[in-house]
Amino acid sequence: MRVDWHSHTWLPEHLGPHWGPELDANVSAHPSADGDWDAHQEAMREAGVDAAVILGLVACEIDLDIPNEYIAGLVASSPDRLIGFGSVDPSDPHAVDKVRYAATDLGLKGLKLSPPYQGFHPHSDEAFAVYAAAAEHGLALTFHQGGVFLRSGYLEYAQPMLLDRVARTFRDTKIIIAHAGQPWSFETAAVMFKNPNVFTDLSARYGRPAQLTQILQNLLDYGVTDRVLFGSDFPIYRPADCLEQFRSLPFDPLLLESIIDDRPLSLLF
Repeated sequence: MRVDWHSHTWLPEHLGPHWGPELDANVSAHPSADGDWDAHQEAMREAGVDAAVILGLVACEIDLDIPNEYIAGLVASSPDRLIGFGSVDPSDPHAVDKVRYAATDLGLKGLKLSPPYQGFHPHSDEAFAVYAAAAEHGLALTFHQGGVFLRSGYLEYAQPMLLDRVARTFRDTKIIIAHAGQPWSFETAAVMFKNPNVFTDLSARYGRPAQLTQILQNLLDYGVTDRVLFGSDFPIYRPADCLEQFRSLPFDPLLLESIIDDRPLSLLF
């Protein structure tokens, strides 16, 4: 099964006054306006993707809100090919109730959290209340735990090592560290090595082959490549381009193809 473990789709009005413009100015190979649903479907077909995880994100401080209901509606249109991850902001006093709603009413399978964009410390009481609610409902957690482009982002909350406490507290909760936790990929490997419930995806790394070569070699040295996932970060990158760039890396093709095609949804769900 070929799974894109990290993809997005949104409407322009979801992105707010800060995140969307700064994304276009600093990162995006394709404009944020390309994140519509039809473009997502086309990109997944082009890359031969069998199933895709689509991620919501809400960050109250910057008025970013890709709604959980929007994600759930897309999943409902193609439930055999899509897995939905909603999002809550731990600073929201209703965050725990929204976790329960996402799981029980909307049928979402995970949460996307981003301490550096949402502005929370991963060890805060509010965050641990969200993790506990997610664990109660069997939700997986994807963390953007790494560098950010947003000028107002909080890098002091972004280090992957901060997730060690989360992983060892909630040992039955599957945790994905997005983007290999760059630029702290060595920390990501260390957290994965001691916590078998922690995975990482390689989304948004393929265009930097020297960096990705070092990341993958480090993960290989730590013996954790069985928990390394392919993800594109669509619409910022197209999965077909990511596959081409990934296959050009100087590693055993069997390793690369196993990451692409042997990471079924059953690993986490």
